[in-house]
Amino acid sequence: MKKSEKTIFVCSECGYQSVRWLGRCPDCRGWNTFIEEVFNKKSRMVTTVSKPEKISEIESEHFSRVLTTVGEFDRISGGGIVYGSLILLAGEPGVGKSTLVLCIAGKLAAQGKKVLYISAEESKTQVKLRAERLKIFSDNLYILSTTEMSSVKDALNKLKPEFVIVDSIQTVFDPELPTTPGSVTQVRENANFFLNHAKNNGCSVFLIGHITKDGMIAGPKVMEHIVDVVLYFEGELQSNLRILRSAKNRFGSTMEIGVFSMEENGLTEIPEASALFLPDIRNPLPGAVIFPAQEGSRTLLVEIQSLVTPTYYGVPKRTVTGLDYNRVFLVLAVLEKKLRFNLNTYDVYFNTGGGLKIFEPAADLALAISCISSLKDHPPVEECVFMGEIALTGEIRHINNVDQRIKEAKRLGFNRAVVPEINAKDIKETSVQVYPVRWLKEAVEVSIKKS
Repeated sequence: MKKSEKTIFVCSECGYQSVRWLGRCPDCRGWNTFIEEVFNKKSRMVTTVSKPEKISEIESEHFSRVLTTVGEFDRISGGGIVYGSLILLAGEPGVGKSTLVLCIAGKLAAQGKKVLYISAEESKTQVKLRAERLKIFSDNLYILSTTEMSSVKDALNKLKPEFVIVDSIQTVFDPELPTTPGSVTQVRENANFFLNHAKNNGCSVFLIGHITKDGMIAGPKVMEHIVDVVLYFEGELQSNLRILRSAKNRFGSTMEIGVFSMEENGLTEIPEASALFLPDIRNPLPGAVIFPAQEGSRTLLVEIQSLVTPTYYGVPKRTVTGLDYNRVFLVLAVLEKKLRFNLNTYDVYFNTGGGLKIFEPAADLALAISCISSLKDHPPVEECVFMGEIALTGEIRHINNVDQRIKEAKRLGFNRAVVPEINAKDIKETSVQVYPVRWLKEAVEVSIKKS
Protein backbone atom coordinates (compact mmCIF):
# COMPACT_ATOMS: atom_id res chain seq x y z
CA MET A 1 0.00 0.00 0.00
CA LYS A 2 1.27 3.47 -0.88
CA LYS A 3 2.11 5.99 1.86
CA SER A 4 -0.62 8.30 0.58
CA GLU A 5 -3.23 5.58 1.08
CA LYS A 6 -4.87 4.33 4.24
CA THR A 7 -7.53 1.77 5.07
CA ILE A 8 -10.91 2.92 6.36
CA PHE A 9 -14.20 1.14 7.06
CA VAL A 10 -17.35 2.57 5.49
CA CYS A 11 -20.99 1.76 6.25
CA SER A 12 -22.61 0.48 3.07
CA GLU A 13 -26.01 1.86 4.12
CA CYS A 14 -25.31 5.46 5.17
CA GLY A 15 -21.64 6.12 4.28
CA TYR A 16 -20.42 6.56 7.89
CA GLN A 17 -16.62 6.19 8.10
CA SER A 18 -14.54 4.62 10.85
CA VAL A 19 -10.83 3.84 11.29
CA ARG A 20 -11.74 0.37 12.59
CA TRP A 21 -14.39 -2.23 11.90
CA LEU A 22 -17.60 -1.93 13.89
CA GLY A 23 -20.33 -4.50 14.27
CA ARG A 24 -23.06 -1.87 14.34
CA CYS A 25 -23.11 1.50 12.63
CA PRO A 26 -23.47 4.33 15.19
CA ASP A 27 -25.24 6.49 12.61
CA CYS A 28 -27.89 4.35 10.90
CA ARG A 29 -27.81 1.52 13.53
CA GLY A 30 -27.35 -1.15 10.86
CA TRP A 31 -25.63 -4.43 11.74
CA ASN A 32 -22.63 -5.82 9.79
CA THR A 33 -22.70 -3.02 7.23
CA PHE A 34 -19.03 -1.94 7.39
CA ILE A 35 -16.75 -2.81 4.49
CA GLU A 36 -13.03 -2.15 4.16
CA GLU A 37 -11.91 0.37 1.56
CA VAL A 38 -8.69 2.14 0.61
CA PHE A 39 -8.72 5.93 0.93
CA ASN A 40 -6.27 8.17 -0.93
CA LYS A 41 -5.20 11.02 1.38
CA LYS A 42 -3.90 13.06 -1.56
CA SER A 43 -7.33 13.33 -3.18
CA ARG A 44 -8.78 16.69 -2.20
CA MET A 45 -11.67 18.59 -3.67
CA VAL A 46 -10.84 21.92 -5.28
CA THR A 47 -12.39 24.72 -3.27
CA THR A 48 -13.06 28.35 -4.14
CA VAL A 49 -13.23 31.33 -1.80
CA SER A 50 -16.74 32.76 -1.49
CA LYS A 51 -17.81 36.06 0.03
CA PRO A 52 -21.12 36.78 1.75
CA GLU A 53 -23.60 38.85 -0.24
CA LYS A 54 -26.73 40.75 0.68
CA ILE A 55 -29.82 38.76 -0.21
CA SER A 56 -31.31 41.85 -1.88
CA GLU A 57 -28.31 42.02 -4.24
CA ILE A 58 -28.45 38.38 -5.35
CA GLU A 59 -29.99 37.93 -8.79
CA SER A 60 -32.82 35.43 -9.06
CA GLU A 61 -32.10 32.49 -11.34
CA HIS A 62 -34.69 31.31 -13.84
CA PHE A 63 -34.70 27.54 -14.34
CA SER A 64 -35.09 26.49 -17.94
CA ARG A 65 -37.22 23.36 -18.35
CA VAL A 66 -38.05 20.95 -21.14
CA LEU A 67 -41.29 18.95 -21.26
CA THR A 68 -40.85 15.24 -21.83
CA THR A 69 -44.48 14.93 -23.06
CA VAL A 70 -44.86 12.05 -20.57
CA GLY A 71 -47.61 13.87 -18.71
CA GLU A 72 -47.42 11.94 -15.44
CA PHE A 73 -43.65 12.48 -15.20
CA ASP A 74 -43.93 16.17 -16.06
CA ARG A 75 -46.57 16.51 -13.33
CA ILE A 76 -44.38 15.30 -10.46
CA SER A 77 -41.19 16.96 -11.77
CA GLY A 78 -42.86 20.36 -11.48
CA GLY A 79 -43.41 21.03 -15.17
CA GLY A 80 -40.55 19.26 -16.96
CA ILE A 81 -36.85 18.53 -16.56
CA VAL A 82 -34.61 21.39 -15.46
CA TYR A 83 -31.45 21.68 -17.55
CA GLY A 84 -28.36 20.79 -15.54
CA SER A 85 -30.28 18.78 -12.92
CA LEU A 86 -29.28 15.42 -11.45
CA ILE A 87 -32.24 13.05 -11.00
CA LEU A 88 -32.20 9.79 -9.03
CA LEU A 89 -34.88 7.23 -9.92
CA ALA A 90 -35.11 4.31 -7.48
CA GLY A 91 -37.29 1.24 -7.34
CA GLU A 92 -37.39 -2.49 -6.76
CA PRO A 93 -35.99 -4.85 -9.41
CA GLY A 94 -38.47 -5.50 -12.21
CA VAL A 95 -40.83 -2.64 -11.35
CA GLY A 96 -40.16 -0.90 -14.68
CA LYS A 97 -37.46 1.74 -14.05
CA SER A 98 -35.61 0.99 -17.29
CA THR A 99 -38.85 1.02 -19.26
CA LEU A 100 -39.82 4.41 -17.82
CA VAL A 101 -36.49 6.13 -18.51
CA LEU A 102 -36.26 4.62 -22.00
CA CYS A 103 -39.76 5.93 -22.72
CA ILE A 104 -38.67 9.39 -21.52
CA ALA A 105 -35.48 9.13 -23.59
CA GLY A 106 -37.52 8.30 -26.69
CA LYS A 107 -39.84 11.27 -26.15
CA LEU A 108 -36.89 13.64 -25.71
CA ALA A 109 -35.08 12.24 -28.75
CA ALA A 110 -38.23 12.68 -30.83
CA GLN A 111 -38.06 16.41 -29.98
CA GLY A 112 -34.57 16.62 -31.46
CA LYS A 113 -32.72 16.39 -28.14
CA LYS A 114 -29.49 14.40 -28.10
CA VAL A 115 -29.82 11.61 -25.50
CA LEU A 116 -27.17 9.15 -24.31
CA TYR A 117 -28.43 5.96 -22.64
CA ILE A 118 -25.63 4.25 -20.68
CA SER A 119 -26.59 0.64 -20.06
CA ALA A 120 -24.32 -0.96 -17.48
CA GLU A 121 -26.60 -3.95 -16.82
CA GLU A 122 -27.90 -4.91 -20.26
CA SER A 123 -26.36 -5.33 -23.68
CA LYS A 124 -27.10 -3.01 -26.58
CA THR A 125 -29.25 -5.73 -28.14
CA GLN A 126 -31.44 -5.99 -25.05
CA VAL A 127 -31.98 -2.24 -24.96
CA LYS A 128 -32.74 -2.28 -28.70
CA LEU A 129 -35.41 -4.96 -28.21
CA ARG A 130 -37.07 -2.91 -25.49
CA ALA A 131 -36.92 0.20 -27.67
CA GLU A 132 -38.64 -1.68 -30.52
CA ARG A 133 -41.35 -2.82 -28.13
CA LEU A 134 -41.85 0.81 -27.08
CA LYS A 135 -41.71 1.91 -30.75
CA ILE A 136 -38.68 4.17 -30.27
CA PHE A 137 -36.72 4.66 -33.50
CA SER A 138 -35.11 8.12 -33.18
CA ASP A 139 -31.58 8.75 -34.48
CA ASN A 140 -31.02 11.20 -31.61
CA LEU A 141 -30.95 8.37 -29.05
CA TYR A 142 -27.50 6.83 -28.52
CA ILE A 143 -26.84 3.59 -26.62
CA LEU A 144 -23.58 2.88 -24.77
CA SER A 145 -23.22 -0.53 -23.14
CA THR A 146 -20.32 -0.35 -20.68
CA THR A 147 -19.52 -0.49 -16.98
CA GLU A 148 -16.27 1.51 -17.01
CA MET A 149 -16.29 5.21 -16.22
CA SER A 150 -13.38 5.81 -18.60
CA SER A 151 -15.61 4.81 -21.56
CA VAL A 152 -18.45 6.91 -20.15
CA LYS A 153 -16.26 10.01 -19.84
CA ASP A 154 -14.92 9.56 -23.36
CA ALA A 155 -18.46 9.25 -24.79
CA LEU A 156 -19.62 12.34 -22.90
CA ASN A 157 -16.71 14.41 -24.23
CA LYS A 158 -17.21 13.33 -27.84
CA LEU A 159 -21.01 13.21 -28.06
CA LYS A 160 -21.88 16.14 -25.72
CA PRO A 161 -25.45 14.96 -25.11
CA GLU A 162 -28.19 17.14 -23.61
CA PHE A 163 -29.58 14.29 -21.55
CA VAL A 164 -27.79 11.30 -20.00
CA ILE A 165 -29.31 8.16 -18.47
CA VAL A 166 -27.15 5.87 -16.29
CA ASP A 167 -28.68 2.43 -15.77
CA SER A 168 -27.58 1.85 -13.07
CA ILE A 169 -25.29 3.90 -10.80
CA GLN A 170 -24.43 0.80 -8.72
CA THR A 171 -22.94 -1.07 -11.69
CA VAL A 172 -20.65 1.55 -13.24
CA PHE A 173 -17.15 1.73 -11.73
CA ASP A 174 -13.98 3.75 -12.02
CA PRO A 175 -10.82 1.59 -12.33
CA GLU A 176 -8.80 4.41 -10.77
CA LEU A 177 -10.58 3.91 -7.45
CA PRO A 178 -9.13 0.99 -5.44
CA THR A 179 -12.54 -0.44 -4.54
CA THR A 180 -14.96 -2.97 -5.97
CA PRO A 181 -17.95 -2.02 -8.19
CA GLY A 182 -21.01 -1.05 -6.19
CA SER A 183 -19.03 -0.07 -3.10
CA VAL A 184 -19.76 3.08 -1.14
CA THR A 185 -16.74 4.91 -2.56
CA GLN A 186 -17.55 3.95 -6.15
CA VAL A 187 -21.17 5.04 -5.93
CA ARG A 188 -20.36 8.28 -4.13
CA GLU A 189 -17.49 9.34 -6.40
CA ASN A 190 -19.29 8.41 -9.60
CA ALA A 191 -22.42 10.28 -8.48
CA ASN A 192 -20.23 13.32 -7.76
CA PHE A 193 -18.76 13.10 -11.26
CA PHE A 194 -22.20 13.14 -12.88
CA LEU A 195 -23.22 16.02 -10.60
CA ASN A 196 -20.23 18.11 -11.72
CA HIS A 197 -20.84 17.18 -15.36
CA ALA A 198 -24.50 18.18 -15.13
CA LYS A 199 -23.79 21.54 -13.50
CA ASN A 200 -20.81 22.45 -15.69
CA ASN A 201 -22.37 21.48 -19.02
CA GLY A 202 -26.08 22.12 -18.44
CA CYS A 203 -26.73 18.44 -19.14
CA SER A 204 -29.57 16.71 -17.28
CA VAL A 205 -28.59 13.30 -15.86
CA PHE A 206 -30.81 10.42 -14.73
CA LEU A 207 -29.27 7.95 -12.27
CA ILE A 208 -31.09 4.63 -11.83
CA GLY A 209 -30.76 3.21 -8.31
CA HIS A 210 -31.74 -0.08 -6.72
CA ILE A 211 -33.78 -0.56 -3.55
CA THR A 212 -32.59 -2.65 -0.59
CA LYS A 213 -34.75 -5.14 1.30
CA ASP A 214 -35.57 -2.38 3.81
CA GLY A 215 -37.01 -0.20 1.03
CA MET A 216 -34.07 2.23 1.03
CA ILE A 217 -31.95 3.32 -1.91
CA ALA A 218 -28.96 1.00 -2.17
CA GLY A 219 -25.61 2.73 -1.66
CA PRO A 220 -24.66 5.55 0.68
CA LYS A 221 -27.34 7.87 1.95
CA VAL A 222 -25.16 10.75 0.82
CA MET A 223 -26.21 10.03 -2.77
CA GLU A 224 -29.71 11.31 -1.96
CA HIS A 225 -28.19 14.58 -0.74
CA ILE A 226 -26.07 14.97 -3.87
CA VAL A 227 -28.90 14.78 -6.40
CA ASP A 228 -31.51 17.47 -7.10
CA VAL A 229 -34.50 15.16 -7.46
CA VAL A 230 -35.26 11.78 -5.84
CA LEU A 231 -38.06 9.73 -7.41
CA TYR A 232 -39.44 6.39 -6.24
CA PHE A 233 -41.12 4.05 -8.71
CA GLU A 234 -43.47 1.75 -6.80
CA GLY A 235 -45.78 -1.10 -7.62
CA GLU A 236 -46.64 -4.68 -6.83
CA LEU A 237 -45.09 -7.10 -9.29
CA GLN A 238 -48.39 -9.02 -9.39
CA SER A 239 -50.26 -5.85 -10.45
CA ASN A 240 -50.01 -3.67 -13.55
CA LEU A 241 -50.35 -0.49 -11.49
CA ARG A 242 -47.20 1.65 -11.06
CA ILE A 243 -46.90 4.85 -9.00
CA LEU A 244 -44.13 7.42 -9.34
CA ARG A 245 -43.49 9.51 -6.21
CA SER A 246 -41.19 12.42 -5.51
CA ALA A 247 -39.26 12.26 -2.22
CA LYS A 248 -37.12 15.31 -2.97
CA ASN A 249 -37.35 18.03 -5.59
CA ARG A 250 -35.32 21.23 -5.51
CA PHE A 251 -37.33 22.62 -8.42
CA GLY A 252 -40.90 21.74 -7.50
CA SER A 253 -43.37 20.13 -5.13
CA THR A 254 -42.93 16.67 -3.60
CA MET A 255 -46.68 16.22 -3.06
CA GLU A 256 -47.63 15.00 -6.55
CA ILE A 257 -47.74 11.41 -7.82
CA GLY A 258 -47.72 9.91 -11.29
CA VAL A 259 -49.86 6.86 -12.10
CA PHE A 260 -48.97 4.36 -14.81
CA SER A 261 -50.10 0.95 -15.98
CA MET A 262 -47.57 -1.62 -17.17
CA GLU A 263 -48.88 -3.06 -20.42
CA GLU A 264 -47.37 -5.33 -23.09
CA ASN A 265 -46.24 -2.33 -25.13
CA GLY A 266 -44.74 -0.48 -22.17
CA LEU A 267 -46.05 2.02 -19.64
CA THR A 268 -49.41 3.68 -20.19
CA GLU A 269 -50.25 6.92 -18.39
CA ILE A 270 -53.40 7.08 -16.26
CA PRO A 271 -54.19 10.80 -15.90
CA GLU A 272 -57.74 10.08 -14.68
CA ALA A 273 -56.91 7.99 -11.61
CA SER A 274 -59.54 9.24 -9.13
CA ALA A 275 -61.72 6.13 -9.38
CA LEU A 276 -58.91 3.69 -10.09
CA PHE A 277 -58.75 2.40 -6.51
CA LEU A 278 -62.49 2.13 -5.91
CA PRO A 279 -64.17 -1.30 -5.65
CA ASP A 280 -66.35 -2.56 -8.48
CA ILE A 281 -69.26 -3.12 -6.10
CA ARG A 282 -70.54 0.13 -4.60
CA ASN A 283 -72.87 -1.50 -2.01
CA PRO A 284 -71.46 -0.83 1.48
CA LEU A 285 -69.90 -3.83 3.17
CA PRO A 286 -68.85 -4.25 6.81
CA GLY A 287 -65.26 -3.07 7.31
CA ALA A 288 -64.96 -1.19 4.00
CA VAL A 289 -65.14 2.62 3.84
CA ILE A 290 -64.16 5.19 1.22
CA PHE A 291 -61.54 7.84 1.97
CA PRO A 292 -60.76 10.73 -0.45
CA ALA A 293 -56.95 10.84 -0.29
CA GLN A 294 -55.16 13.99 -1.39
CA GLU A 295 -51.97 13.50 -3.41
CA GLY A 296 -50.74 16.95 -4.34
CA SER A 297 -53.36 18.51 -6.61
CA ARG A 298 -55.13 15.17 -7.08
CA THR A 299 -57.94 13.57 -5.10
CA LEU A 300 -57.95 9.77 -5.21
CA LEU A 301 -60.87 7.87 -3.72
CA VAL A 302 -59.51 4.81 -1.94
CA GLU A 303 -61.21 1.96 -0.14
CA ILE A 304 -59.83 1.36 3.35
CA GLN A 305 -60.54 -2.18 4.51
CA SER A 306 -60.37 -3.73 7.95
CA LEU A 307 -61.09 -7.15 9.37
CA VAL A 308 -61.64 -7.64 13.10
CA THR A 309 -61.78 -11.28 14.13
CA PRO A 310 -61.43 -13.11 17.48
CA THR A 311 -57.88 -14.09 18.29
CA TYR A 312 -56.81 -17.61 19.20
CA TYR A 313 -53.43 -16.59 20.64
CA GLY A 314 -52.35 -14.87 23.81
CA VAL A 315 -51.26 -11.72 21.98
CA PRO A 316 -53.69 -10.26 19.40
CA LYS A 317 -52.28 -9.82 15.91
CA ARG A 318 -52.06 -6.45 14.11
CA THR A 319 -51.36 -6.43 10.36
CA VAL A 320 -51.16 -3.19 8.40
CA THR A 321 -50.70 -2.87 4.61
CA GLY A 322 -50.53 0.45 2.79
CA LEU A 323 -51.10 2.59 5.91
CA ASP A 324 -48.98 4.28 8.56
CA TYR A 325 -48.35 1.57 11.16
CA ASN A 326 -48.04 4.04 14.06
CA ARG A 327 -51.19 5.97 13.10
CA VAL A 328 -53.17 2.71 13.06
CA PHE A 329 -52.06 1.89 16.60
CA LEU A 330 -52.94 5.43 17.69
CA VAL A 331 -56.48 5.09 16.31
CA LEU A 332 -56.95 1.68 17.94
CA ALA A 333 -55.80 3.11 21.29
CA VAL A 334 -58.32 5.96 21.05
CA LEU A 335 -61.11 3.51 20.23
CA GLU A 336 -60.29 1.45 23.31
CA LYS A 337 -59.89 4.42 25.67
CA LYS A 338 -62.63 6.81 24.53
CA LEU A 339 -65.29 4.47 23.14
CA ARG A 340 -64.62 1.48 25.43
CA PHE A 341 -64.12 -1.02 22.59
CA ASN A 342 -62.17 -3.99 23.90
CA LEU A 343 -59.86 -5.00 21.04
CA ASN A 344 -57.46 -7.01 23.20
CA THR A 345 -59.24 -10.25 22.25
CA TYR A 346 -59.37 -9.51 18.51
CA ASP A 347 -56.92 -9.75 15.64
CA VAL A 348 -57.11 -6.60 13.50
CA TYR A 349 -56.08 -6.42 9.82
CA PHE A 350 -55.93 -3.20 7.78
CA ASN A 351 -55.46 -2.85 4.03
CA THR A 352 -55.90 -0.27 1.25
CA GLY A 353 -57.61 -1.22 -1.99
CA GLY A 354 -55.47 -1.21 -5.13
CA GLY A 355 -52.15 -1.17 -3.28
CA LEU A 356 -52.02 2.62 -2.80
CA LYS A 357 -50.04 3.77 0.25
CA ILE A 358 -51.71 6.37 2.48
CA PHE A 359 -49.84 8.17 5.24
CA GLU A 360 -51.81 11.39 5.81
CA PRO A 361 -53.52 11.86 9.23
CA ALA A 362 -56.77 12.76 7.45
CA ALA A 363 -57.35 9.01 7.05
CA ASP A 364 -57.74 8.50 10.82
CA LEU A 365 -61.53 8.78 10.81
CA ALA A 366 -61.87 6.35 7.90
CA LEU A 367 -59.63 3.89 9.78
CA ALA A 368 -61.76 4.13 12.92
CA ILE A 369 -65.10 3.73 11.14
CA SER A 370 -63.75 0.83 9.12
CA CYS A 371 -62.57 -0.94 12.27
CA ILE A 372 -65.85 -0.40 14.16
CA SER A 373 -67.88 -1.45 11.14
CA SER A 374 -66.02 -4.75 10.95
CA LEU A 375 -66.18 -5.28 14.72
CA LYS A 376 -69.97 -4.79 14.81
CA ASP A 377 -70.40 -6.47 11.39
CA HIS A 378 -72.55 -3.52 10.27
CA PRO A 379 -71.84 -1.70 6.98
CA PRO A 380 -71.26 2.08 6.94
CA VAL A 381 -73.88 4.43 5.49
CA GLU A 382 -74.33 4.30 1.72
CA GLU A 383 -72.62 6.63 -0.78
CA CYS A 384 -70.54 8.26 1.97
CA VAL A 385 -66.88 9.28 2.30
CA PHE A 386 -65.05 9.76 5.59
CA MET A 387 -62.22 12.13 6.45
CA GLY A 388 -60.73 13.67 9.57
CA GLU A 389 -57.74 13.54 11.89
CA ILE A 390 -58.31 11.97 15.31
CA ALA A 391 -56.62 13.55 18.32
CA LEU A 392 -55.66 11.49 21.38
CA THR A 393 -58.59 13.12 23.15
CA GLY A 394 -61.04 11.67 20.64
CA GLU A 395 -61.60 15.04 18.96
CA ILE A 396 -61.90 15.22 15.16
CA ARG A 397 -59.35 17.79 14.02
CA HIS A 398 -59.07 20.10 10.99
CA ILE A 399 -57.75 18.73 7.65
CA ASN A 400 -56.83 20.39 4.35
CA ASN A 401 -58.59 20.51 0.94
CA VAL A 402 -61.97 19.32 2.24
CA ASP A 403 -63.96 21.11 -0.45
CA GLN A 404 -61.84 19.63 -3.24
CA ARG A 405 -62.16 16.13 -1.75
CA ILE A 406 -65.95 16.44 -1.54
CA LYS A 407 -66.26 17.77 -5.09
CA GLU A 408 -64.34 14.79 -6.45
CA ALA A 409 -66.41 12.40 -4.34
CA LYS A 410 -69.60 13.97 -5.70
CA ARG A 411 -68.33 13.61 -9.26
CA LEU A 412 -67.88 9.88 -8.67
CA GLY A 413 -71.35 9.37 -7.22
CA PHE A 414 -70.95 9.86 -3.45
CA ASN A 415 -73.64 12.07 -1.94
CA ARG A 416 -72.67 12.03 1.75
CA ALA A 417 -69.56 13.04 3.65
CA VAL A 418 -68.51 12.86 7.31
CA VAL A 419 -66.08 15.71 7.95
CA PRO A 420 -64.57 17.61 10.92
CA GLU A 421 -66.94 20.23 12.29
CA ILE A 422 -64.30 22.95 11.94
CA ASN A 423 -64.09 22.27 8.19
CA ALA A 424 -67.84 22.63 7.56
CA LYS A 425 -67.53 26.34 6.76
CA ASP A 426 -65.03 25.60 3.97
CA ILE A 427 -67.40 23.39 1.98
CA LYS A 428 -68.97 25.08 -1.04
CA GLU A 429 -70.50 21.96 -2.60
CA THR A 430 -74.19 22.17 -1.62
CA SER A 431 -75.45 19.02 -3.35
CA VAL A 432 -73.66 16.72 -0.88
CA GLN A 433 -75.17 15.93 2.51
CA VAL A 434 -72.45 16.83 5.03
CA TYR A 435 -72.26 15.41 8.56
CA PRO A 436 -69.97 17.72 10.57
CA VAL A 437 -68.64 15.98 13.70
CA ARG A 438 -66.41 17.18 16.51
CA TRP A 439 -65.94 14.00 18.51
CA LEU A 440 -65.27 10.43 17.46
CA LYS A 441 -68.40 9.19 19.25
CA GLU A 442 -70.56 11.50 17.11
CA ALA A 443 -68.87 10.22 13.95
CA VAL A 444 -69.62 6.61 14.87
CA GLU A 445 -73.29 7.38 15.55
CA VAL A 446 -73.86 8.91 12.09
CA SER A 447 -71.59 6.53 10.16
CA ILE A 448 -72.60 2.99 11.11
CA LYS A 449 -75.91 1.52 9.98
CA LYS A 450 -78.09 0.28 12.78
CA SER A 451 -79.00 -3.39 12.73
